[in-house]
Amino acid sequence: MRKTVACNIDAGGYKREPSTDQLPHLTPCGQLKMKNAGDYHYLIIGGTTKAATTSLFTYLADHPAISAATYKETRFFLSSDYPLPSKYRYKGDVEEYNFLFFDADETQLRMESTPDYLYCQKARERIATSLPYAKLAFSLREPISRLISWYRFARQIGKLPQTLSFDAYVESLFSEACQDCGTSKVANRYEAEEEQHLQTLQQGCYTIYLECYFNQFGPERIHTLFYEELTAQPIDTMEKLCDFAGIDAGFYANYAFKVTNRTQQMRNSGLHRKYRDFRFRLRQWTHNKPVIHNPLRSIRRTIEPLYLRLNTRTDEKTQMSEETRHRLIDYYMPDVQALGELIGKPIPWKVFEKSS
Repeated sequence: MRKTVACNIDAGGYKREPSTDQLPHLTPCGQLKMKNAGDYHYLIIGGTTKAATTSLFTYLADHPAISAATYKETRFFLSSDYPLPSKYRYKGDVEEYNFLFFDADETQLRMESTPDYLYCQKARERIATSLPYAKLAFSLREPISRLISWYRFARQIGKLPQTLSFDAYVESLFSEACQDCGTSKVANRYEAEEEQHLQTLQQGCYTIYLECYFNQFGPERIHTLFYEELTAQPIDTMEKLCDFAGIDAGFYANYAFKVTNRTQQMRNSGLHRKYRDFRFRLRQWTHNKPVIHNPLRSIRRTIEPLYLRLNTRTDEKTQMSEETRHRLIDYYMPDVQALGELIGKPIPWKVFEKSS
C-alpha cells in the first residue's frame, strides 16, 4: 500500500481561482490601478534537476508571448535556509519578484524556471498564496539516469572526488537516506541545509513532492513533462506545454531545438567551479542592467565554447554494477508506479517496465 505525506493543505481542498474583483480596475477617478506582482499570469517551471530545465527555459524564453525572468533560476520562493543562493528571496512581500521581469510587456505570460521548487514546501505555499494566476509545469527524468547525471555533474564541479566510483557514491547515499521512498522523513529532508549532491537519492522519488502540488493547486494548474520525451520529441512536447500555458504552439513548428547546460567531464573541476561561481555572481549583478548585461552575454556566448573545448575531456561511460542497478530499481519502483497513478498518463521509463 502506497504511503503518503502530509501536505499542510487547508480543509477546503484545491485552491480556488481568484474572483474578477481582484483584477486591476479603474479607480473612482477613472485612473487605472497599478498592477501588483500577483495580478499577472505566470508559467513557473519546476521539476527535478538534470532534466533539461535550462533548455526548456531557453525554448520558452524565445516565444514572443512569453517574458522570461532576467535569469533562469530566480529561486525567489525557496525557503531562507534552502542550500542554494539567490539575489532576491521572498521575505513576506512578493513585489520584489517584479524586479526579475523589469522589461515584461503587460500582455505577456511571465515565466521562470527553478527546479528546486518541487522539493521546497515553503516555495509551494508561497507561490499558492502570492501568485493566484500561476500555472506550474514540472520536468521529470528517469531517476536512475538522473542520479548518474548528478554524479557526473558533482564530479564536474568538484563536489565529489574524481576517484569516487558510482557504486561507492550510491552506497554512501543509501547509508544516509531512509530506505522507504514513501515516508515523511524522506519528504522533509529537502528543507535541511544539506548540499544537493547528498540529497539526490531521495529526490528521485518525485511523487511524494508532486502530490503536494496537486493537492495545493489542483490538477488543472499542473502540467508534467518528461526529459526523455522533450529530447526525443521536442515539438510534440512543446505543443502540449503551449496548450497548457494558453499560448500559440505554432511557434515551434520550425524551431531549432538546441541542448544547453549539458553535463561534461572537466579536466580541471576546481577551475570550472570558480568559473560557474563567477558567472552566477556576474549575472545576478547585471541582470537588470541591459546596457551591461546584453554585451556581456554576447561575449560569453563567444568565449564559453572555447573555454569548454579547452577544459573538457572525452566522456567516459559511468560504470554501474548489476547489484547497484537492481538496488536502485527496487528503491524507485514503488514511487514510479505511484507517479503514473497521480498524473494519469504512462511513464516513459523502460527500465521500470522491464522490471515490473
